Amino acid sequence: MVIEDRLKQPHAVLRRGRIVVITRSFPRLSETFVVDHVRALIQAGHEVVVVARRVDAASVADQFGKSLQAVQLPSWTALGTSALFVAARRAAAWMRRHPTLRSSRIAWKHAFYAQRLKDLLVRLQPDLVHAHFGTNGIDAGIALEGETTPLVCNFHGFDATSFPLKHGWGLYRATLRQATLVAHSDFMEGLLVDHGLSRPTRIVLGVDRSIFKSRPRPIHWTAPLRLITVGRLDKKKGHDLAIDVLARLRQLAPELDARLRIVGAGPEAAELRKLARSLGVDEFISGPEPASHGEVATALGESDIALVPSRVMPDGWQESFCRVVIEAMACGLPVVATPTGGLPDTVGSGGTMARRADAEALTEALLTTIRRSGPAEWARRARTAAESYDISRMDSGYLELTRRLLPSLPEPRRD
Repeated sequence: MVIEDRLKQPHAVLRRGRIVVITRSFPRLSETFVVDHVRALIQAGHEVVVVARRVDAASVADQFGKSLQAVQLPSWTALGTSALFVAARRAAAWMRRHPTLRSSRIAWKHAFYAQRLKDLLVRLQPDLVHAHFGTNGIDAGIALEGETTPLVCNFHGFDATSFPLKHGWGLYRATLRQATLVAHSDFMEGLLVDHGLSRPTRIVLGVDRSIFKSRPRPIHWTAPLRLITVGRLDKKKGHDLAIDVLARLRQLAPELDARLRIVGAGPEAAELRKLARSLGVDEFISGPEPASHGEVATALGESDIALVPSRVMPDGWQESFCRVVIEAMACGLPVVATPTGGLPDTVGSGGTMARRADAEALTEALLTTIRRSGPAEWARRARTAAESYDISRMDSGYLELTRRLLPSLPEPRRD
């Protein structure tokens, strides 16, 4: 379904409001859930303003036309010296009101940077602010302190794993006391509650199953077996493990003639190619290559099994949900994944969890998947598992939350 069609679809009537959505970069290929959230708000009749440190104006215009205003936070250079002094003074005043954070360098940094956002929110006068990622929620919480504007903070991953492991949870507790928190998995909900934050609202992350859809699958596995891994080319995503799995599978089950497609861009591209050559499987790998949202759907549809080999990083990062899992299952692919963070929650009955986050365990889980059922049966299971993650459920969850937080606004005028 193209974006314009979704914008035109009728939706339940909501009280209209001006909603500011805060994120770091917009639109970002790896954060399509932010784009989908914005689209649902516009579709429901709200005036939406996206605020980000980096805005791709051409992409915004291409995807949303004139229906969305996206504002890039001004640089300190553009704001000038006087603005720097004002921001520093206000940041110091905020820190004095929060003495337990005075020794925290990250608290001083957020208190200072939040002043740009504060000035912008004063001009925009939003009825609701929705921050994606806890770190943006910190800035919004500081900027809105003392105001009555409701704040929603949506946690997605690093913001509840690596960030608090390094900086602690105190800054979240100080800035998000009055905010409504959102989580997408049992794993994420447990982290927030266990560290003294309020119990979050659970909203399902979803995919558009008119884009991510299954093709007919054969009853039995046939060669070549097409594996795929999708994600930023970063150590935490484990693409190197997928290459190792390919090498092992070609030795253990040569009759499958296994191939691997790597979709993504990032700093590990050269190292991944080097690893493939060293293991002698480079001729059986396509990519790494970046892909658009639609191209990811096509690549998944052309594959047989999705590998999600994410690992727990030394800085504490873990997968909290992983949207690629539900995109793959919606396309009828069983998922073979590592037992990392929220992945067991997301995969459910749509695939097989490895016992450990290493190539040997992943290969074992992959062979178990192949022996357990054929492609057609796995496609049925995967689609069934993906049904609860339909994008309409995500839209409804966000819109119901918006409705609850905007009870006093007038109904939108109907033409």
